[in-house]
Amino acid sequence: METLSPISQNPTPEETSHAGIIHISALSTLIGVPFGSILGPLITWLIWRDRSQFADENGKEALNFNLSMFLYQFFIVILGLLLFLSPVLSALASDNPDPVSVILSLPGLWILLFGIGTLSLFRIIMILVATVKAGNGETFRYPLTIRFIK
Repeated sequence: METLSPISQNPTPEETSHAGIIHISALSTLIGVPFGSILGPLITWLIWRDRSQFADENGKEALNFNLSMFLYQFFIVILGLLLFLSPVLSALASDNPDPVSVILSLPGLWILLFGIGTLSLFRIIMILVATVKAGNGETFRYPLTIRFIK
């Protein structure tokens, strides 16, 4: 096992490439890889974390961010489905469906569509920013990130 090189102000081109790949691998979910936004950074981080402190720090950051985004999306889906389905299901269960229940379900649908869309766009932009920063030899701190891995 190789020893970690300390984080320096000038990481090597190999270190910046590895860190950039760790960040950009999260976009593998866009090409249909199930859980690619988590598995991509996890696998690439596990490969390079022992070789470079720079890759290790960027890998932790990418993994923490993508785990946080997954958690946020999960809660948005649960909240949106509850708000959308509860009025619809109660209307279907009653003998005399009320059109007001359809109107009451619209906020849930809005939360689902707008919330997931906005969070996905935010995620893509932050991943691209982090990839560019890593390529320039900087460690990027993602906003809205829960630090699962220290």
